Amino acid sequence: MDAHKRKPIRYFWFALALLFLFESWIWDHVRDWLRALGRRLGVERLEPALADFVARHSPYAALAIFAVPAICILPLKLIAVGMIAHGHVLAGIAVIFLAKSLALGVSAFLFEHTRDKLLQLPWFARFYGVVLEVRAWAHRLVDPVRRTLHEATAAIRAKVRAAVGEGRSLFLHKVGLLRNLVGRDRA
Repeated sequence: MDAHKRKPIRYFWFALALLFLFESWIWDHVRDWLRALGRRLGVERLEPALADFVARHSPYAALAIFAVPAICILPLKLIAVGMIAHGHVLAGIAVIFLAKSLALGVSAFLFEHTRDKLLQLPWFARFYGVVLEVRAWAHRLVDPVRRTLHEATAAIRAKVRAAVGEGRSLFLHKVGLLRNLVGRDRA
């Protein structure tokens, strides 16, 4: 396969890795946000009851608990598809994104409490292993590009700081005034 055909395939895999890492990021952060919200609302007092329930039941009951958020967002996804079909594309995408984010966060929270039971299911343990391998693969693919971008932005910031010098707050103030002038001229 020549280089022209390999590039789109590499871009596809890179985009897939980015998507996977983005979902991972949502999984981690929305879970933490929901945990903080739960503390404020006093929901954390229900966690021992959930842990007790999971401990008393089979791994398949834990799987049912873990699947609840994914099942609950199906109607929202259908509504969002309907919104998109009727021309409300941005609103539909926003509904899908919010529903997916919330479901991922709740799933992550529930996974903390059901993980041990779920890993008793051989097929789930294999699937979990594959997910961890895919996550490591995605990091190996994306992290070098991410580091390069961070280094490039740090270099640009350093050059701007060097060019602006000590009077940068005065410089930024002048830039702001210039923006306001240009904005008024356009209006």
